[in-house]
Amino acid sequence: MKSWRSRIFVSILALVLLLVVWVWWNRPARVDMSAYAPAESIVFFEANSLPEIIRGLTTTDAWRALAPPAGLNEHVGQLGWLSRLSAWTGIGTAETVVFSRSQVAVAVLGFKATEETETSLDIKPRIALIAETHTNLKRVRDAVTKLVNNYARRSAYGEPIITRQEPDETTFITWSTADGKKKIIAAIAQSVAIIGNDEETVRVCLAVRRGERDSLAKDAQLAEMRLRMSAGAALAFGYVSPAGTQRLLEVAAIAYGGQLASDPKIQSAAAILIPQLASRILGGMAWSSRIAGGAVEDNYYLSLQNELALRLESPLATSNERTVEAGEFLPADTNQFTTYNYRAPEAAWRGLNAAISSQLDPTIAPVIGRFLNEFLDESLKPFGINTPRDFLRTVGPKITTARLDSEGSEMVLLASVRDREALTALVRKRLGAGARSERIGEAEMFTAANRENGAASFIGDYLIMGGADEVRRCLHERVASHTLNASDALRQAARTAATNDAPNVLTFTNDDEPARRFISFLSRQSGVRKSAPNLDALRKALAAIPYTLSETRLVEGGFEKKTRSSFGQFGAMVVRLATGVESAQVN
Repeated sequence: MKSWRSRIFVSILALVLLLVVWVWWNRPARVDMSAYAPAESIVFFEANSLPEIIRGLTTTDAWRALAPPAGLNEHVGQLGWLSRLSAWTGIGTAETVVFSRSQVAVAVLGFKATEETETSLDIKPRIALIAETHTNLKRVRDAVTKLVNNYARRSAYGEPIITRQEPDETTFITWSTADGKKKIIAAIAQSVAIIGNDEETVRVCLAVRRGERDSLAKDAQLAEMRLRMSAGAALAFGYVSPAGTQRLLEVAAIAYGGQLASDPKIQSAAAILIPQLASRILGGMAWSSRIAGGAVEDNYYLSLQNELALRLESPLATSNERTVEAGEFLPADTNQFTTYNYRAPEAAWRGLNAAISSQLDPTIAPVIGRFLNEFLDESLKPFGINTPRDFLRTVGPKITTARLDSEGSEMVLLASVRDREALTALVRKRLGAGARSERIGEAEMFTAANRENGAASFIGDYLIMGGADEVRRCLHERVASHTLNASDALRQAARTAATNDAPNVLTFTNDDEPARRFISFLSRQSGVRKSAPNLDALRKALAAIPYTLSETRLVEGGFEKKTRSSFGQFGAMVVRLATGVESAQVN
């Protein structure tokens, strides 16, 4: 009897050990995803665990506040035993296994611009999503086919035309619109799936996977950026090469030149000069994201060349003096405001110009200087400031610009007074003869006879300028004590800012709409909604979401930006992907 029991025990033990060995053998071994991206990639993004990202987003304070009134399953992001089993053993449906085990990367190799009309360009990135699924070919093929097919049908593809080829043990599947103008190409080779909007890009990535082309893994600056951004502990990491920084700015100058300035001459100058400027002074960029203090924390870093950061330390020095407190003057529903903190604003501008000019050829420096001055002029015109450098000499260390509405059509500027006599003269000159005066509470507001010249008001040691309606609204709300200082959403974000060193640029943005869009997208997904939403409770919860806090500082080697928000860049990317946005229309 004892021998029989011993044999059973030994057999069970052997089976358990065999199972442990099998699970250990089948566990996904993390790989370096940069080894899958082409060396010429100008933008690279990687995430080593999709379930961890979902879990992180559903542990934020915003999720806990919004999910119940939205009727969503609060525990949808928790890694249950089934997900963990799929990740470790590869047991489960194709979609579950691929999702649980995949490491993903996104590589942008460049941009293609095609002319839509005489004044419009269609700019598309040459982009590929690369997934190391750590599972077999059949499962990858099934999961990718289902995923892309569903995406194509939901977006602008309608009923896509699907073609399939299998050369050289690689499966190629193409989804295209009836006119052939839009395509999604997927290549599946063993455990790797590559999905892109351009066949050449997909084939280049495939060649890297086969070892036929160099990968981004050899990029020394990529390794430096990973270390600087603590990429190993982040949910995701992104990198833009120095060449990529220049290319992105070049595209941005073309695409968004009209938003930089209203003057066509400045728009043209921006398109020409910004790329030249970028090549001389800017290095690579990096991004990482993590969950911190119940929010998503996105960290960015932009490196500067030729010790430019060292040259900027003195002119961009900040002041810890308590000057303009924007919350005292802005309406409680203000969409966004940004405070610029420089010990001496006019000296900071001169120092920035001098530092940039020192990096350029003598023939280019004067042109860049004129462009920067024209850009400053254009930036302050909406607030009624015609002589920016004179204005900067008369105000204190903190200047705040505020966007009262989400469209940016209602804007005001706040500043503390350094030289009241000179500043008053500038304001009077701007408003012109015949300016009307009206008393609102303790403040006197002056409105120009010409509506385009706006209005201004001195409130103690502060000046507020902008359109007459906007300045009047700010003053009335202040009298009614209905300002941002009374907003819990702002106070929560401000408490975090108060614990940090004074940044050069501090921005607070109402996070209501981005959070609503993210929650709205999730509510349409099967398996996420568990009940009908309580719309009144959801509106109240959204109104209580803390403002997004963004802090930008000059640090060693460049600029650092840290942003805390409800769902961060992940939320923005999910919503953008869901809308099927693939290109930017440039007019």
